[in-house]
Amino acid sequence: MSMSGRKNTQSNRNYLVKCLCPNCSKNSEHSFTRVQKGSQLVCPYCNSLFKSSPHI
Repeated sequence: MSMSGRKNTQSNRNYLVKCLCPNCSKNSEHSFTRVQKGSQLVCPYCNSLFKSSPHI
């Protein structure tokens, strides 16, 4: 059994998407996987924590 198959499927979904910060209204890039999971994101401009809606 090889583990390389698992890494390939993960890297395919690991790209950046732009999210609008509800606090300062600036766009920042976050991992697609984190956005899809509804994880908390940190704005790099104002350091506020927010959750992005999963629709892109």
